[in-house]
Amino acid sequence: MNDMKEIIEEIKARCDIASVIGDYIKIQPSGQNYKALCPFHVEKTPSFHISTSKQVYKCFGCGEGGDVINFVMKMENLDFMDAVRMLANRCGIDINFNIDEEAKRKIELTKKYQDIHTQAARFYFSNLVKTKNRGYDYLRNRGLDDKTIKKFGLGFAKDSWSDLMDYLIEKKGYSKEELLECGLISKSTKVDKYYDKFRNRVMFPIFDYRGNVIGFGGRVLDDSLPKYLNSPDTLIFNKRHNLYGLNFARKNLSNRTVILVEGYMDLISLYQYGIPIAVATLGTALTSQQAHLIKRYADNVVISYDSDGPGVKASLRAIDILTEAGLSAKVLNLKDAKDPDEYVRKYGTSGYKKAILDAVPRIKFKIDNLKSSFDLSKDDDNIKFAKEAVNIIKQLKSPVEIDYYIKYLSGLVQLNEDAVKREIYGKTYGFEKKSSNNFNNRFNKKEEKNNIEKMDVIQHGEELTEITLIKMLMSIPAAREKILLKIDEKEFLMEDSKKILNYISKNDTNEVINPDDLNEINDKYIDSLKKISLASIDTKNLKEIEETVKSVRRNYLKKTIDKLSIKQEELNNKRKTLNDSDKESTKEIDIEIMNLALQSVELNKRLRNL
Repeated sequence: MNDMKEIIEEIKARCDIASVIGDYIKIQPSGQNYKALCPFHVEKTPSFHISTSKQVYKCFGCGEGGDVINFVMKMENLDFMDAVRMLANRCGIDINFNIDEEAKRKIELTKKYQDIHTQAARFYFSNLVKTKNRGYDYLRNRGLDDKTIKKFGLGFAKDSWSDLMDYLIEKKGYSKEELLECGLISKSTKVDKYYDKFRNRVMFPIFDYRGNVIGFGGRVLDDSLPKYLNSPDTLIFNKRHNLYGLNFARKNLSNRTVILVEGYMDLISLYQYGIPIAVATLGTALTSQQAHLIKRYADNVVISYDSDGPGVKASLRAIDILTEAGLSAKVLNLKDAKDPDEYVRKYGTSGYKKAILDAVPRIKFKIDNLKSSFDLSKDDDNIKFAKEAVNIIKQLKSPVEIDYYIKYLSGLVQLNEDAVKREIYGKTYGFEKKSSNNFNNRFNKKEEKNNIEKMDVIQHGEELTEITLIKMLMSIPAAREKILLKIDEKEFLMEDSKKILNYISKNDTNEVINPDDLNEINDKYIDSLKKISLASIDTKNLKEIEETVKSVRRNYLKKTIDKLSIKQEELNNKRKTLNDSDKESTKEIDIEIMNLALQSVELNKRLRNL
């Protein structure tokens, strides 16, 4: 069934709607789009518009609209499946719909139910904008402008028992049974009576990732409960498998990072403030299905839930689900704001973007949250906290991350790092490891003299990972050749790292290299090298070392992709300033943007394969 949907989407993607419609009627350019005399009613002035970016058509005279399949169905008087076959032949897709009648019926019903939801969304939107009502006042009081209201298709369900039902049955010809299956109306258990499911509520159409309306969320405008009401599960909607706003976010994920929020208004407010990369759960805690849906489009998730107790608990649950799905999770610090909506209104777009960059890594968030449950001025609490925090660190697989959080935890509880390491690794960890390598021994002794010293020089995980790899190259001669074969100089972000790499490459030595023997290297970099201990890393296990190499390469790819995205944005802004007459310049910019996009695609592919 999913394969069938993918085939249909591929057909729609290959069949340019303007080209298809142009085979039936005469169309003329109108900016980036097209217009024509509507083929579905008689008119003298063109009111039939074709959007090439959205691949849809709409007549503002008779109201007809839809995608390329809808158009062919209407023009050729075909059912859905026959129209799909016709377009498949046109674009060279060989399909054999040898499916049983039940599967065909489900496909037909899916299309019909999506159409019903689209009609319902238009009805609710009309209610909101055409007459004075409490719903519109509520949205404006929450700070939304008309452009945003229209963008998200927000609407209003009147305080009526059958307002929507009457419209869809009498004006659009649908049956009560169909509306009941769509979850738009309910049936009384006592008497044979039907009524609208949503009444006196602000309506939020829920779109699937392709932009089809598949359900609704409604916020009550009085004291009724529940405060938020979602569509029930239907043939086309399952709240555990969908995310609100993904249809918008997936088009804006330049560095494969999404913001995860809890509510509709949080997401819409962020979008209005120029942060179009948020998705929201649908009235439930994050599910594994939603996490895997995110994974299709992103690698990194910044959780931005409410700052109250339930919000923190939800963040902790979400961290585990996202990690299990293979996603990197961080948590945004809302400071004194109760939710993302309040934060972005208080601190603005730049403030929120800075908060994204400063988001707390998942392990640090867990340790800090655990710390809030203890009074560290008491010895017993200190010990209990340290033991429970160690269990959090044990979840990690990366030696670099483990070493980093050992230092972080030992600084919080003022314990010797070796005590924390013995708690993590058990009795197998001992001081005898220090004597196996004179180089490590020197720096371990130095660390023991000041066991609560913080790594103030190394502030970012990227730098920590890179310097750790350099330390491995200097300290583990047996691994040098393999490391040098797997990484290139350009993949290091720091100039001092590149200098040391060149030094090692040119000086073919099997000896441990002392940081103090290095010339022309920044003193802070040398200090950082000395502070890093490799005691927690099995230096004989090349897989552990290879993981560090991969981390450095991932950081390089992510940074490069970010730079390409910034350059694309700069070129897009430059293009907007040019006049239409300057076609040669715009053409050159378009070519450069396309080349940058292709480079980003290739780099993202390499990143996913690491």
